[in-house]
Amino acid sequence: MMERKLDEMAKACKALGHPVRLNILHILACQDEYYCGDIVSLVGMAQSTVSHHLKILKDSGLVETEERGTFVCYRVQREKMKELSVFLLSF
Repeated sequence: MMERKLDEMAKACKALGHPVRLNILHILACQDEYYCGDIVSLVGMAQSTVSHHLKILKDSGLVETEERGTFVCYRVQREKMKELSVFLLSF
């Protein structure tokens, strides 16, 4: 059980290890949710690059998605962020 939790936390920390992903998280944290196209406009990078970083954030559990028709809406998974914060503060 503990090993699985450590793997989860390591994956989340690794996802935070890139400035573009930190910027995306900051953008998402400032508003309840954004569509991918909105994030692309705000980050100023190619859609494929932003999608790549969003996938890493989603796979780490730090970001969650909701499909709305042909659009995907992204938001910070605040419970996972709280869990990561508590974990890091334990050091």
